[in-house]
Amino acid sequence: MIANKQVKSAKQLTFTYFSIVAFAIISIHFVLLETTLEDFELINANNRLQHAKEVAKEVLSENDAQTISIPPFSHAYIGRELLPSHLIIPDSLPDNEAVELKRKSSEDTEYFIMRSELVIKGELKPLYLLYYDDIYELSESQIFWNQAKQLCITLLLILISLFVILRISRRLTAPLSQLTNDLEARSATDLSPIQPPKGVVSKELLQLVASFNLYSERIHQLLERERSFNRYASHELRTPLMVMKGSISLLGQSNDPAFIEKQRVRLLHASNEMNDFVTTLLSLTREENLTNLSPRSLSNDELTNIVTEHDHLLANKPVEWQIKMNGETIVKAPETTIKILIGNLIKNAFACTEEGTVTLETSPDSIKVIDSGIGLGSKPRGVEGFGLGLLIAGDICRKYGWQLNHYNNDSQGCIAEIMLTPGDTPNEKQG
Repeated sequence: MIANKQVKSAKQLTFTYFSIVAFAIISIHFVLLETTLEDFELINANNRLQHAKEVAKEVLSENDAQTISIPPFSHAYIGRELLPSHLIIPDSLPDNEAVELKRKSSEDTEYFIMRSELVIKGELKPLYLLYYDDIYELSESQIFWNQAKQLCITLLLILISLFVILRISRRLTAPLSQLTNDLEARSATDLSPIQPPKGVVSKELLQLVASFNLYSERIHQLLERERSFNRYASHELRTPLMVMKGSISLLGQSNDPAFIEKQRVRLLHASNEMNDFVTTLLSLTREENLTNLSPRSLSNDELTNIVTEHDHLLANKPVEWQIKMNGETIVKAPETTIKILIGNLIKNAFACTEEGTVTLETSPDSIKVIDSGIGLGSKPRGVEGFGLGLLIAGDICRKYGWQLNHYNNDSQGCIAEIMLTPGDTPNEKQG
């Protein structure tokens, strides 16, 4: 993890990056100014010396003079030995090209020289042209300082721009800082929606707040599911435990083989119910490769066994149950999972129906549990005991890519419907 001291704020990053850009702009401006002045000076000197060269050819070729002045700022010399001694002349000079010279006493490059050749009285002699324009040098200095003033004005404008940008950056980052402070001040159990901070709120900040609220809502739903699980799990497990405890107590009161066999069956049934329940819960919490499941067909015997295990809930009730199979129903799920899924819907239907019928109806596309009970608008006695079953049924359907719906029947009661996709591979993302 990066230490907080090493992480810069948005305002600091803005200042740093803008300073780098500003320094680069000023440096480029200065270099361009210096280069442009030098280029102008060289072009001017080259043109002056080319002009002086033509004049020198006309004058020196007709008389015996060794040096002449060419107004306003040029001089011509026949031979290298006539050049001024205070100048540092390179050993080799290019022909017909202006070259800057340095004085021996300073580093100034005020003089320009050009070497050429001139035919005088039929003899080819070296011609040296020297150029110095003190007025141009003065003008160049004035131009430089004028540009320096412009550069200072540019620097001032950049500093003003930096100040304005820092103020804007502070206004833009203030809501984000406020949001950070609000989140740090929240307790770990506070999952209420986050309100957008005050100030200049950007689209990205609103998206961030919406994402936080969505994440908080998911956490809230997970906590609610955990509370519901804790609230209902004790009831689901208490029933088989009470059966087992009662059967064990009764086993010590009689040696009758028939009585003992009856208690054994009750113990076996209760332990199987607990085992199926725990197995299903574990399957919902672990990752499984659902693509390896083989499709299988639901049989009438399997469905009958599921319903029969819960028909004790209809004791002393004028309620009948039946199974209707409209074609073959193919599922990709273990028998234990189907047993828990349909069994929970059957238990809920039996608990909500005081008289009439409960029908388990299957088709290639769906599994329905239809009852003639009180419907969705009312709440039967003991419904808390079946709440976990409906939660588990919903989780199973989500894991296997199915859809669980509840809606009222047209006549009376309600319908719990599991929408299937025949032969389809379960959706692993749902798991």
